[in-house]
Amino acid sequence: MKIDITNQTNGVKAFLSGFSTEELSAKIEACQNGQCECACDPTIMQKIEGIELSSVEGGSTITITGDVNAETLAPMMQECLIGDKQ
Repeated sequence: MKIDITNQTNGVKAFLSGFSTEELSAKIEACQNGQCECACDPTIMQKIEGIELSSVEGGSTITITGDVNAETLAPMMQECLIGDKQ
């Protein structure tokens, strides 16, 4: 399981390998509802305007729009999606 996050205009894009899109979708939804068991920082979650999840060859991509950057989201996604506390 691997996450590559890059900054882009108005947000970030992450490529995740080793996950099923359904599994990711459930985890993202839990974060958005505040039902997650990880460091979904509510102040960061409020800055997110949209999350788009798509299946691609070899994994999934998540495009997050809003006032967020890779540096902030990477540790959160690592912990929330992989369960790996850095």
